[in-house]
Amino acid sequence: MSEIYIAKNNERLDSVVYKHYGTLLYFDQVLKTNPNLEAILKTGDKVFLPKIEIKESKEEVLW
Repeated sequence: MSEIYIAKNNERLDSVVYKHYGTLLYFDQVLKTNPNLEAILKTGDKVFLPKIEIKESKEEVLW
């Protein structure tokens, strides 16, 4: 199931994705879900935001 976001005029798709997920890692998945959207959205455009299980990395970073 996905959430639906209703865009405002001249809003950017990447900004919508970042606000929703907190990262742009899932931008490609959102593009695949919304193949007809432009990068700059118009008022009323529906952006389908798929439910993505965000897995945190448990690996330690060694310096």
